[in-house]
Amino acid sequence: MIPVQPFVPVDNTRPGQGDKNYLFVALIATILEHPLEWRFIITIAQPGDPTADATTPWPEERQRVDVGTLTLDRIESEETRPARDLNFDPLVLPAGIVPSDDPLLSARSAVYSQSFTRRADERKEPSAITPAEVQN
Repeated sequence: MIPVQPFVPVDNTRPGQGDKNYLFVALIATILEHPLEWRFIITIAQPGDPTADATTPWPEERQRVDVGTLTLDRIESEETRPARDLNFDPLVLPAGIVPSDDPLLSARSAVYSQSFTRRADERKEPSAITPAEVQN
């Protein structure tokens, strides 16, 4: 994922930066101003390229293909959509995409499942900041 917008370091002089929710507020404010976008670039493997170890880089000359854009253009919070029962699993993939043989994927899937199970019984506090509060 390659960001379309250039990186802008945190501005230490902006009001409210000392607030523990500063980054949430800044993210929400930015998305209210304009969408955030990332280009999705895939690298095409060649025979012999290692797929069982994500720490081994492929050669730089591998073909890269821009396959689309991820756009964030709005924010939802628990006030409008409960997001409690969501779990990321790197092995739940859409049709046409298969996982590599990297054992890290199975380990992450198992750990994320365990974490989700443990969190399911926790009391969840409402979000500390909402899009409506930032917009005001």
